[in-house]
Amino acid sequence: MPPKKYEKLSGWGRTPVAGCIAYRPEKHRDLRQIVNDHEGPLLARGLGRSYGDASLQPEGVVRIERLDHFIHFDTARGIVRAQAGVTLADLMEASIPRGWLPPVIPGTRYVTLGGAFACNVHGKNHWSTGDFAEHVMSVRLTLASGDSIECSPSDHHELFWATAGGMGMTGIIEEITLRLKPISSSSLMTLTSRVDSIEEMVAMFNEHRNSANYMVGWIDHMAKGDSIGRGIFEAASHISRTGGGEALSDYQPPKTKFSIPFFMPPFLLNRYSMAIYNRLRFRRYKKEERVEIANFNRFFHPLDTIGHWNRLYGRRGFFQYQCLLPESPHVAKQIRALLTAIQRQGSFSYLAVIKYHRAGKGLLTFSKAGYSIALDFPNTRRVRTLLPQLDRWIAEQGGRVYLAKDIMLSPGLFHHMYGQAAGDWCNLINDIDPGHRFTSLMSKRLGWKIAP
Repeated sequence: MPPKKYEKLSGWGRTPVAGCIAYRPEKHRDLRQIVNDHEGPLLARGLGRSYGDASLQPEGVVRIERLDHFIHFDTARGIVRAQAGVTLADLMEASIPRGWLPPVIPGTRYVTLGGAFACNVHGKNHWSTGDFAEHVMSVRLTLASGDSIECSPSDHHELFWATAGGMGMTGIIEEITLRLKPISSSSLMTLTSRVDSIEEMVAMFNEHRNSANYMVGWIDHMAKGDSIGRGIFEAASHISRTGGGEALSDYQPPKTKFSIPFFMPPFLLNRYSMAIYNRLRFRRYKKEERVEIANFNRFFHPLDTIGHWNRLYGRRGFFQYQCLLPESPHVAKQIRALLTAIQRQGSFSYLAVIKYHRAGKGLLTFSKAGYSIALDFPNTRRVRTLLPQLDRWIAEQGGRVYLAKDIMLSPGLFHHMYGQAAGDWCNLINDIDPGHRFTSLMSKRLGWKIAP
């Protein structure tokens, strides 16, 4: 069996930190041996870019990042078969020069394909393209028995959709077959505009949803009153080489401009410094729409150019809270109420991002038709009091929180938010893994698996 070692691990938010027994398998047969020989629960882990306790299991973590080989790439049809430890960065570097792009791109390229499927990640094009799992043709899993099984939307489909967004509870993902989308350049035509309120922001999403390939909004949460929700709206669409885009062969992976060398003192990142930054960023843009050509790196992954940017929040870490409010005539009013309630409690989100979604597929899909808001909070007592209040309010509005960024959700609110599908999923994973070999701190907190 591969050697094991004790490691202190956390999610990207660095809260909580847990001491874990960790394995680093290098071959598929190592996975089976670990599952068969390890005593106690296990959990697969990619690069640890989920934010809370989803990738933590003190009794046994299987780190898959060394299972990082491409198995087959059909460059004519845009179908790639890869081990689960291949990262989105690896895939983009291999596929873009050949005229193919991952159909769903989350906010960082430093995620494994296995992690992307287990969290069923989404991007800035969800309303038109859906979740990551909707483009996965098949996955191979190591089950609790140690056996491997191939599942897809047509074969063993219940297992496939339980694994998509299932946060590692069905087994260890070994391989993934993914369908890519064709592109003719490595550039986007972007349209950027300043908006003065959340109502204007929602109106911009409505205006551009039928013409753009991607949409996203940045919100200045330091603004108050009528200006709540003001920020920068950005839409983007693919362009051809003849339309001014960069040649596919010219694509270069992003370079780290600088890296945060140590945990910053807590007083450096505060509401006053962020208010100044937000005000300056807001004033850089005008109401008139700015149209320009941008490369993929600038649009998809601006934070990836800053190494270890999570250290900006200090050693105590931070919470990224992502919730979704269903689409309705009142959704702008609901978002305004959410942002206002956070301010009245004395908290502010240092980074706030809004995206538009359609209904997703799968039992634990985060997405439904509506708007998601991602908020970054420092890890303070006040925020730890706030988050359960937000959970309850979001549930009352018919919304839900994204499990890959959750840290404080209760079992009751989980079932309230995800409805009958949550109960069906819990029954299914208990049938798949009756001995409860695959668990995490999150699964224990949410009561997903009943002790045998």
